[in-house]
Amino acid sequence: MRRVDVRLLGRFEVAVDGRPVPTEAWGHRRAEDLVKLLALAPGHRLTRDEVVEALWPRLTATAGAANLHKAAHYARRALGWPEAVALRRGVVELAPGDRVRTDVEALEAAGGDGEAGELLPDDRYEEWTAAHRDRLAALRGG
Repeated sequence: MRRVDVRLLGRFEVAVDGRPVPTEAWGHRRAEDLVKLLALAPGHRLTRDEVVEALWPRLTATAGAANLHKAAHYARRALGWPEAVALRRGVVELAPGDRVRTDVEALEAAGGDGEAGELLPDDRYEEWTAAHRDRLAALRGG
């Protein structure tokens, strides 16, 4: 079983079994965005339609699905194994069957206590982060 640690507060970083994924390994911005989106999702999974609507809201369903498959390919390559991002029966999941931990989940488990940076500051204006930002702001009492 692999362990995937995802840092979303402050600078985005991913480590697989303690080994950081180099920035240059991603190869495609939407691969990073796909992993970020799934890391923030409950159970680290969303429907295919939810992913396409979040990341490619202006595209047709067919074009959005093509972009999703391309992003998943690059994400799998960056993370280092073929099942790192699974697309099955209309569901997209990050590292199914493996252990995924995020700093956001740790902050939520601590009730918002502790030092933590801003959620994905490089994605501040991405619409798909808004609900997550609001949730964290409420947790922190702000």
